[in-house]
Amino acid sequence: MKRKYLPVSLDITNQKILIVGGGKSAYSKACILKRFDADIEFVALDICPEIKAAGWPYKQQAYQPDDLDGYMLVYSCSNNAKLDCQIRRDAKAKGVLCNIHDKPKMCQYVSPAVYQYKNMTVAVASNGQDVFKSIKLRNHLRDYLNEHIEEILDFSKYGEE
Repeated sequence: MKRKYLPVSLDITNQKILIVGGGKSAYSKACILKRFDADIEFVALDICPEIKAAGWPYKQQAYQPDDLDGYMLVYSCSNNAKLDCQIRRDAKAKGVLCNIHDKPKMCQYVSPAVYQYKNMTVAVASNGQDVFKSIKLRNHLRDYLNEHIEEILDFSKYGEE
């Protein structure tokens, strides 16, 4: 059965989000989440220099199920299929929403490609089917909106306030 995702906007301001993994994909995910003021922490045996330089908290250790305690979301960027399955099981048991990097069929949620302008957010998702097309469409929308957004959002010409 084809998966269908409900687009929602989660308030992750100061919410604890765990990223399992310490490589480039974990760092990229954290950079996106930080734009939304999330409280991010990593757990991994190896932590890349970019994560260390950014000053994010991390535990340089193997993942343990108790690492999920107190977290709202978990992103697994481990590149380890067996560990991904364990994280998914543990997260489900603890009521933590789980996303496995590059494995949409294992995810409880997917993160869309996002463009923000002031208090407006445009999100483009492909239901986990084609991330690169989502990013490409987001980029086209971003470029168009960067040129026209003030005109689009100028409701005064429509008699609205």
